Amino acid sequence: MSATNLLSMPKEKKKRKPNARVRGEGHLFLRDSVYWFELNWQGIRTRKSLDTTDRETALIKLDTEVAAIRAGELPKKFEPITVQTMFDAWMLKVETDCKPRTQEDYRSRWDAHLKAVFGGLIATQVDRDKVVSYLNRRMKEGAGLCARNREQRVLMMLFGHNKSKIPADRFPEFPKMQSERAHVRTGRLSDEDFETLRKRLDEPSVFWLKVFLTMTFRYGFRKGELLHATCGYFNPKAAQFTLPAFTTKNKQERVVDLSPEGEIYGMLTKLTKDRAADAPLFTRNGRAVRDFRSEWAKQTAGIKGGSGKGGLVTIHDLRRSAITAMSEKGITAAQAGTHLTADVFARYIIRNLTERRKTAKLIES
Repeated sequence: MSATNLLSMPKEKKKRKPNARVRGEGHLFLRDSVYWFELNWQGIRTRKSLDTTDRETALIKLDTEVAAIRAGELPKKFEPITVQTMFDAWMLKVETDCKPRTQEDYRSRWDAHLKAVFGGLIATQVDRDKVVSYLNRRMKEGAGLCARNREQRVLMMLFGHNKSKIPADRFPEFPKMQSERAHVRTGRLSDEDFETLRKRLDEPSVFWLKVFLTMTFRYGFRKGELLHATCGYFNPKAAQFTLPAFTTKNKQERVVDLSPEGEIYGMLTKLTKDRAADAPLFTRNGRAVRDFRSEWAKQTAGIKGGSGKGGLVTIHDLRRSAITAMSEKGITAAQAGTHLTADVFARYIIRNLTERRKTAKLIES
């Protein structure tokens, strides 16, 4: 055979490798460690996260997704939505479920700080870096850790409410909120200062405040719970003071048993005598008391040891005083009824030097 014939011989065709993918069945691929699938069907290309790092689980989800698309169920299309629109949608739920004070807090944080930075952005433009940058700027402006946590929480809640309107792979990852344990307030009213304050409130015109002070200092009621209470909350026959579920922070009814021979029972009997059940419990000059900050500042002048500015005593300090006193008497969170868990109850226990030394003496005895 000549060299010419050898050169003109046709090359042997290479056998094609069988394609591992079957047309119309889709295929898996990884993004970081999460499985996604891709499917081209009737000219439409679909890519979607399967939200799993396990291949077997991903294969099962792949079959479900592909079957749905081939059956005519088109993948959900997401329209661009601004963060302001998401906030407005979330506030409708807040107005339905939350108290006016909570609504005001969320709206004020949005209007004062968050709106200017995030309000005009499309939801998918918000990411971890933008949130971290915002929190860093707020820190440099002097915002405390608790304030920054509250603002981030508003962002997280409004995004969570609108989660179905944002593609899963574009939903922002929020930085972990910092612990506030080092920022827990420790103010409380001592027994001595309590008696001093009670004597200042002997005038009939401030009897309502004396009752408010005593109930809060002894039973640890929240300010809002008492200010919105009516005379009907007190049942003299059963010797009980009942807060309905819709008035409490944890949305659970709180029934407080009173001693019929005790001071608070006598005070409430006097305060509610001949008054309608739906009448406000605390009144001043014939009108319901809603804000008494100026009166409180006047009556507590010179009393220190609280968590207010300059060590002034605040209303919430009375709650810490009550819970600390209950703890010293061996009363548990379940018995007190002030908190759902012992952990939160324990955060309100602020012992002074005398109480700590008493504990040390018990330990060493």
